[in-house]
Amino acid sequence: MRNKKLITLLIVVLVLVILVIVCGATFLVRHVDAYSYYDNPQIEEYDKKVIAAAGIKQNSSMFFVDEAGIKKKVEKAYADVEVINIKRGFPDRVTINYVIYEKSFQYQNGDKYYQCYSSGKIGEVSDTQASGYFTVKLSSATSTKIGNYFQGSDGKERQYIDTIIKFLRSKGMIDFQINQFINFIDFRRNGYVYIRTNAGCSIEIHDNGVEFTELLERGFAVYAKMDPQLTDIVQTRGLIKVYPNLSQLAEDPVRCVYLKPYLSQDEGKVYTDEGYYDRHYDGAEQSA
Repeated sequence: MRNKKLITLLIVVLVLVILVIVCGATFLVRHVDAYSYYDNPQIEEYDKKVIAAAGIKQNSSMFFVDEAGIKKKVEKAYADVEVINIKRGFPDRVTINYVIYEKSFQYQNGDKYYQCYSSGKIGEVSDTQASGYFTVKLSSATSTKIGNYFQGSDGKERQYIDTIIKFLRSKGMIDFQINQFINFIDFRRNGYVYIRTNAGCSIEIHDNGVEFTELLERGFAVYAKMDPQLTDIVQTRGLIKVYPNLSQLAEDPVRCVYLKPYLSQDEGKVYTDEGYYDRHYDGAEQSA
C-alpha cells in the first residue's frame, strides 16, 4: 500500500517536472514592449530606452522574468522613469508599463541646488538655481545623490509636495503649469506650509488637526475666485490664511481669511505679504 502511494507521488512529481520543462521550452520571450500612460513627445524614444535598460533576453523563459529586477534596472538607469507594472502576455510577450516624470522642484543643500522630478527623485545638481523648477525651502535633511528620492517615503515634506502636485493636477494643471504657478514653498516654520504663487498671492496653511488636502482646497478656492484663469500670471497680491477653527461651537472646522495688502502710513500701519513673510519665515534656518 505504501509502495503504491510512493509510486503515485513520484509519477505526479515527474509529470509536473515534465510540464515545467515543456512550458519553459514553449513559452519563451520573443517580444518585449514598453508603453507609458502619459502623452509625451519622447515616448517612442523612451520605449526603446526602457526596453534596453530592462535587459530581458530573447528566448528566455517567460516563467523566469524577474519583475523586481527589471524595475530596479530601469529606474536606476533613468531617474525620471518609474515602472508601474510588468505584464506577461502568454505565449511570448512581455510588456513594461512606465511613466515619465517631468521637471518639478529644486532645493538648496549647502552651496548646491538639487533639481527633482515630480516623483521626488533627484535628476540634476547645479551651482545656481535652475529655470523650469519651483523652489522648496526644507526644514529636514535631504539626499544629495542623483537618482535617490530627496527624502524617504516617510518624509513629511515629501508627502506635502506630493499632495500639492496631485491636488493641482486634479485642478487641470499639467506639470509645467504647476511650475509656472508656484514660485516657492517654505516648510521651515513648524506646523505651517507657505506657498508663494507667481501671481504674487500667497497661501499659508496651518496644518493642525484637519486633513491637509481640505485646507489646501479651501485656500485654493479663494485664489481661484480672485484669478479665474488660474494658469495666467495675474498680479493678485495679498495673503490667504487657512487654519483649523478650534472653537467647539464652530460649524465649519476650517477658517479661511484673505488679507489684502494695504499701506496706511498716516495711521502708522503698513501690511504687505512680503513683510509678513520676512517676520515669520525669512529668519528661519534651513537644514544643511
